[in-house]
Amino acid sequence: MSHSLNQLVGQLIIAGFRGTQANYNSDIARYIHDFNLGGIILYDEDIEIGGRGTRNISSQDQIWELTQQLQSYSDDGLLVAIDQEGGSVTRLKPDYGFPKLHSWHHIGILDNLLITEQFALSISDTLKVCGINLNLAPVLDLNYGAKTIIGKSKRALSEDPKKVIEHARIFINELKKNNIISCGKHFPGQGSAFGDTHEGITDISKTWNIADLQPYSELNQSGDLDMVMVAHVFNKKMDHKFPASLSKNIINNVLRKNLGFRGVVMCDDPSMKAISDNYNLEQTFELMLNAGIDLFCLGNNLRYDKNYISKSVLALSNLVETNKISENRIYESIYRVNALKDKFNINK
Repeated sequence: MSHSLNQLVGQLIIAGFRGTQANYNSDIARYIHDFNLGGIILYDEDIEIGGRGTRNISSQDQIWELTQQLQSYSDDGLLVAIDQEGGSVTRLKPDYGFPKLHSWHHIGILDNLLITEQFALSISDTLKVCGINLNLAPVLDLNYGAKTIIGKSKRALSEDPKKVIEHARIFINELKKNNIISCGKHFPGQGSAFGDTHEGITDISKTWNIADLQPYSELNQSGDLDMVMVAHVFNKKMDHKFPASLSKNIINNVLRKNLGFRGVVMCDDPSMKAISDNYNLEQTFELMLNAGIDLFCLGNNLRYDKNYISKSVLALSNLVETNKISENRIYESIYRVNALKDKFNINK
């Protein structure tokens, strides 16, 4: 296996890691250098260890130093990702000296565009001073009520697609002012899901509605949408065999051909049980690449494995070496990722 092949497939990986520092001898520094990783993702809590501040985040100054350390190991510039939605999904918390954020649902209840602008501006400025250039937000799922997973956690802004579009556009553009990429999620719409893809297969076939696609369609048409995260939900209306993140019909046909999306497509973490309980690592990557996924979010936090990133690079390289995936397919995704980095001045 050639070193250059590892560095080719490594560009499709956003990697999670442990530690509030990353010295030259750390695993993550070695992965960035040896595999030419596309990016990293930061969390404040390590699920196995438990408790706040147990993963990558302790203060603003610490995060800035960490992100600059990580960037210094990269030849191409890293996507530095975080989930900063507001409410329950907020990694930069007041505990670490950051502003308290209302939930996206609360922003929807207020339904005031000026407040949404201030909410987004606060997030944008916070990310900028931390050296973070990719926010895995906004949530574009519609609100199907408090009994659903997304509704219960107050992550959905509204049941009205037009309101979601209006407020999401403001959110996205406030981030763009600071050269921060946003990522609309969770395609093709996870708002109606009662099950949790972290825990297993979640079927939305009977609850999903065509209106769930509207935010993606309109935000793409207006040129606001640069990145989309695809969920692990199962929807027989679109694919009888595979969940969305593994479905060529959902990603290549619906998202790319029907909706005309040309940006970067990222998968939700494949270590979620909806995927990991049903497919091995190499099967997962093969199906996702064939479906049209460009970036793999390997948070390595749900079930920590010290060798997860190196195993993933090995699995991806094996797919190319055994001709299950062509190098041209890898280059397609690299082209999209690099175009996005160029647009936001991330490439060195």
